[in-house]
Amino acid sequence: MKRTTWISYCMGLALLGFTSQALGQVTLITDDFEVDSSAMYTVVDESNAASGDGTPDSTVAFAFDYVGAGIPLAPNSTAGDIGGLRFAANETGNDAGAADHITAFNNINVDAIAYELQVDFYMGVESAGGSTEFAHIGVGGDSSDFLSIFTPVVLNGHTLAMTGEGGSASDYRHSTPTGILNDGDASYLNSDNTTNATGDTYQAIFPGATSDFAGSPGNQWATLSIFVTPNIVRYSLNGTPIIQTSNDGSDGLVSLGYADVFSSVGPHFIVYDNLNVTTIPGIPEPSSLMLLSLSSLALVRRRR
Repeated sequence: MKRTTWISYCMGLALLGFTSQALGQVTLITDDFEVDSSAMYTVVDESNAASGDGTPDSTVAFAFDYVGAGIPLAPNSTAGDIGGLRFAANETGNDAGAADHITAFNNINVDAIAYELQVDFYMGVESAGGSTEFAHIGVGGDSSDFLSIFTPVVLNGHTLAMTGEGGSASDYRHSTPTGILNDGDASYLNSDNTTNATGDTYQAIFPGATSDFAGSPGNQWATLSIFVTPNIVRYSLNGTPIIQTSNDGSDGLVSLGYADVFSSVGPHFIVYDNLNVTTIPGIPEPSSLMLLSLSSLALVRRRR
């Protein structure tokens, strides 16, 4: 074999190895919130958001001891773990009667071609009455503004909003960078394409026999997954898909948030735990494909 051909062959093997590595799962973000990780996030609320009213009325606590507060261990935690990320809205009394929003954006920009966000969450709600309070989880966001699907509407990446107790007509609602998808849209994966917790898919995930609020995750742990490919964004709860939509742009920041769209009685809150963002194996980055193509072309030329 000629020297130049041998070099091309070796380069091809090296690049194939690089591409094979790119096809494996890579952890982009991981946080179990056991220690204060606030330096890894940009927290946006009513005081500093582009859509804020200037008066924050929310609280945030990193490394919050939720076990000590009487909440059971999160499903993806191990014995001895106690910490989570806690949000509460309309809690301080600074801005009574107004909507209140808070979002924590992880500072790592996610620009992988395909990835999955997974996070455990516990929505603490009262056993009676609607809270009008929503968890907000998103990908492809921008930390200049909080997440909000209700008034004020903020289109900030791909976002899911959900209640803990089914007290809204739109208990599961999502938006893309180009718009909000309303009740009846085919992106809602239940027989009625409804955003209401009465939908059969939501009822199957949270049956009345095991949930304080049938169809909703209130007062129990649940796990949300956001599966992102170049074509789709799919939201799943406890492994069951609830929403699937076209990918209208998912590069950007992942985020965890909470909002009260009116002024509610409390106490209501959310605790997040075990945030992980990983690449999806089997879908290589464009740079890897380009390198492999160039290597293959060089090999073909040398063989000729």
